[in-house]
Amino acid sequence: MSHDVAAFHARRSVRGVTILCVLVLAAACESLTRPTAPAAPPPTTLLDAGSLTLPVGCAVPVGQPYRMSYLVDTAGRAGKPDEISPPDAPACLKEALRNWVATFRYAPVSEAERLTADWMLVTARRGS
Repeated sequence: MSHDVAAFHARRSVRGVTILCVLVLAAACESLTRPTAPAAPPPTTLLDAGSLTLPVGCAVPVGQPYRMSYLVDTAGRAGKPDEISPPDAPACLKEALRNWVATFRYAPVSEAERLTADWMLVTARRGS
């Protein structure tokens, strides 16, 4: 009878170890499954932009970058530009950049988005 009891306890121990192994493996597999990150929104697509026109006599330093941020509404219209930096940018350039941004047309977006653009005057000889 003691042999039957010992066999019973041995089977019970093996069953317990088997269940424990299954639980450990299930937990390991669960921890390897990473939640999927939400998809990034599609990039804002510029469809059209007018030409930037500097007024005659507007002196802009070559190679100086200027930064502006503006809002693109859900219909794809650009507007509400922030102050153009650096703050000492020529007033004629600031006005020209604001007028230029107003010509931007983007594909419609699901929610308004603030974009930032950099502009810099670069000169080169024709054909170079």
